Amino acid sequence: MAKDPRMTEIERLLEEMKEQGDTKESGFWKYAKLMMSVFRNSFLVLIVVLLLLLVALPLGTFWMIKGSTFTESKGAFLEQIQDLNELSTAEAFSKVIIEREDNSLFGQEIGLDLPGTKRQLLVVIPGSVRAGIDFSKVSEDDIVLDEDAQTATLTLPPAEFLGGPELFMDQVEVYSYEGLFRSGADISEAYELAEEAKKLMLQETEGQGVLQTAEDNAARSVQEMFGLVNYDVTVEFEE
Repeated sequence: MAKDPRMTEIERLLEEMKEQGDTKESGFWKYAKLMMSVFRNSFLVLIVVLLLLLVALPLGTFWMIKGSTFTESKGAFLEQIQDLNELSTAEAFSKVIIEREDNSLFGQEIGLDLPGTKRQLLVVIPGSVRAGIDFSKVSEDDIVLDEDAQTATLTLPPAEFLGGPELFMDQVEVYSYEGLFRSGADISEAYELAEEAKKLMLQETEGQGVLQTAEDNAARSVQEMFGLVNYDVTVEFEE
């Protein structure tokens, strides 16, 4: 029996539809696979970026915190140091002796060694000299800090005399030997010699190593101060 032409046409149409469906499905899956491939690659890139961020952010944060802590610690060191201002770390007591000899007649210098016009004067002036470090001159460049090792190297300005000598004028002793035509010495003459006494006192105390003592004491004071926060400090002095 011959096949009904209508059935044949229906089968042909179904076959065409099937083929079109396969073609569409194949195109869809190609597109889907392409999108999945792009997504997979993008996801891989995203994962890599995220991993880099996960690594970089903690490291960046760590270094930022360390840098901030370092700056703050260094600033704290500097603030504590500068707060010391001019720290007196050594004081010397001394006496200077000034001798004078002149010739005078009726209060007038004559410049001649005539009998009875000569006077010999001896003035003893006690006082004290303070020496120390001017910590206000210290800057951040003078501090090298290692927080991990808890060590620091501090470069300080050299010791200097602070405020000049202090003369104890109430303890001045004046001795004199006068000729027949000369009056005795008094304390006013010691005041006239005050500036000279200060210069002599500075020279004498400097020769006694007061400035070196001031530096030694300053270094010890700074080391003990920061030793309280478990920092080992090496102190150096500018030349």
